[in-house]
Amino acid sequence: MKRLLAVVAHPDDESFGPGGTLAKYGHDKDIEIHLLCATRGEAGQWDETSKDIAQKSPGAGRKLNLNDVREQELSRSAKILGIKSVEFLGYRDGTLNNNLYHEIADKIIRKIEDFKPDILLTTEQRGVSGHIDHIVISMTTTYAYLHTFIPKKLYYHCIPKEMRNKEMDKYFVYFPEGYDQKDITTRIDYSDVWDIKKQAMMQHQSQLSDVNRILKFSSDKPKMDYFILQFYRGIKPKFPETNLFSGISPR
Repeated sequence: MKRLLAVVAHPDDESFGPGGTLAKYGHDKDIEIHLLCATRGEAGQWDETSKDIAQKSPGAGRKLNLNDVREQELSRSAKILGIKSVEFLGYRDGTLNNNLYHEIADKIIRKIEDFKPDILLTTEQRGVSGHIDHIVISMTTTYAYLHTFIPKKLYYHCIPKEMRNKEMDKYFVYFPEGYDQKDITTRIDYSDVWDIKKQAMMQHQSQLSDVNRILKFSSDKPKMDYFILQFYRGIKPKFPETNLFSGISPR
């Protein structure tokens, strides 16, 4: 059994980001995936249509908190992707900063020591979208990789420059420019699990406007996830890669 640990900042990062790759490996009986999520996404904007439906649904109760909804959405998404375990690190959305670096890293390290993954996967150093929470998770996950000596590879999920469009300029303060193709080491074709990725994305109904935006953007794009193999140990990778587990033997 090969093992992959993905570390993300918010519910929906797993499917909006490398969801195709996670679905591909999550449905492989010889691979086990666990997910760490730093926050419950409580600072997100709740799509008004889905909020109205959720609050009127049976069993909704008097008050439905966004963090509870997003936790449930992630649970459903992870199940569809084939992720075996989801754990929350217990931080509040939008509050990750340098005061928490070592505390977050220590939690990731404890999970690595317990799960002993072959692959560690997180976002690239600019957070793909520039979200500070993403950047913090990238840095703390990198620290955890360098101080555990357990995973064989650390991958950063990224996007190539040509995938960045003008619409992204409206996102946060500045959406980073992406990466040159020559700097991307690994490409995973997930066209065979595209429907699974879409189904997982659709579980995040509280973020329906983002779901629709990403699906529209992706409609005519190659079904490909892009990664940078940032660090590796004990193996000799051959680039370009088409498999995160290349060079890693079964246990």
